Amino acid sequence: MKQTALNSVHSQAAAKMTEFQGWQLPAHFSDPTDEYHAVRGASGLFDVGFLGRIEVTGAGSEALLQSIFTRNISKMSEGTALYGLLCNESGFILDTVLVFKLTPEGLGKRFLITTNAVSTDMVLAWLKKNAPGNAVISDLTATVSQFALQGPHAESVLEALSGAHFKKIKQKHLKTITLVDVPVMVTRTSFTGERGYELFVPADKAVVLWDALLKAGTSSGLLPCGMTSRDILRLEAGYVQYGIDIDETRTPVESGLMHVVDLHTSFLGKDAIMKRTGEPIPSKLVGFELYDKGIPKLGGTIFSENREIGSTTSGNHSPHIRKDIGLGYVLTRYAQPGQEIEIEVKDKEIAAKIIELPFYKRK
Repeated sequence: MKQTALNSVHSQAAAKMTEFQGWQLPAHFSDPTDEYHAVRGASGLFDVGFLGRIEVTGAGSEALLQSIFTRNISKMSEGTALYGLLCNESGFILDTVLVFKLTPEGLGKRFLITTNAVSTDMVLAWLKKNAPGNAVISDLTATVSQFALQGPHAESVLEALSGAHFKKIKQKHLKTITLVDVPVMVTRTSFTGERGYELFVPADKAVVLWDALLKAGTSSGLLPCGMTSRDILRLEAGYVQYGIDIDETRTPVESGLMHVVDLHTSFLGKDAIMKRTGEPIPSKLVGFELYDKGIPKLGGTIFSENREIGSTTSGNHSPHIRKDIGLGYVLTRYAQPGQEIEIEVKDKEIAAKIIELPFYKRK
């Protein structure tokens, strides 16, 4: 399995390790529920070095990204980010990505793309396949580490470490600051539903910054957090996980992701997506809550009055609403909030109902 630059630190901290999309990662450092509450009430620090980081530079970089990304790259200013999709010619989703527009260091423009771990190699190959000769593609996954600092006190942790010179960053904006003598690109993005930041740091300085952040946040309740709490947080926030809730068999239409598709610009797969929007949608991704205990697993059957109407993708217990929750695809006629359904959990059928997403929304 692949390892992040912090693997030895996690081992020293006696973290419970797990496998995720080919990487060895901390499942949790302490009680996963405590880590969850730290993010919701204070702050949590995640090692997200398993995400892919790909740099695209050169005179043809913008044209390349515009041709394959579902958002309008030309409207981006330096120091901003856009969340969107990469799709194939048939409109099926290859990955969900963040595209950052950075300050150029030479000729042409400069972008950074973060991918899901399961998709990094495929996205690299896809970029190279579609790249013009004047676009340079570099895999930075091994040389640049990435942390996620999430929660209502995340900003105070950065202020404690950086001093009074730290200035607030707007949502989907980024800037480079110096923390413990390390240049760090800080961007305000979140996968937890809380106010949060992602930090990009040279891999050889990852341990120094990780330790400094934990020390700076001790007084404000910062905890190191693992994949177990991360999955609960992102599910409550209604965020889909590539490789679980969506993959190459799904399009943005039934996956509820048309809000990150700009049909006024041109990109690979646009025609297929537009055609699909004008046709009846066989199934839709929905959220549901169970009336009794039971954690839905990937591929569990969803029923309505003994009729099979779909299957589950994600499931977990929500501390926020104190119920077990999940995501899944159901036949469109059953996709409205309030619809009573049954969820297959360990050969049992548990009563549930479809509800509006997200399960949790920050006040």
